[in-house]
Amino acid sequence: MIRHTPSRPLPSRVWTALMLPSALALALSAGASYAQSQNQSATPPAPKDPVAEMLAKGERYHRAPDSAQTPQELRETQALNAEIVAQNDLAENEDRANQAAQADAQRRWQAEVDQTQADARLAQERHEAELRAAEEAQARYERDMADWRATVAACERGDTARCNAGRQAPN
Repeated sequence: MIRHTPSRPLPSRVWTALMLPSALALALSAGASYAQSQNQSATPPAPKDPVAEMLAKGERYHRAPDSAQTPQELRETQALNAEIVAQNDLAENEDRANQAAQADAQRRWQAEVDQTQADARLAQERHEAELRAAEEAQARYERDMADWRATVAACERGDTARCNAGRQAPN
């Protein structure tokens, strides 16, 4: 049986053998953490644009001369071009019709807005006139009431001249 006493130090080979796996595990985990953090912070590469790459290489569209085409290819090309022109004309006519319809709808809407604003101005003017008339009527009523109260007070004091002169009931 081997006994280890604390007074006797472990040989360096034993110490290295015990520490080496721990050190390797620590180094590997640190390296993995570092690699993971680098992968998370790195932005993915931008998607490639094939048209931009072709243009960067100097490629351009060049129409083949009519002489390089067979009569059949020329007929097909002309038919396709005629079809495209017809579709473009149709789209342009539809666009003009849509623009005209939009302009007409815009004119109708603006006319409606203008009419609504005119109606609102008339209603506001009518309301303000009614307010002025009501304020004038209220002021007239308050003057008449004040005169009537003064007449009543004169009658109660015995001022018969004032009492007889102002015998009118309030409105």
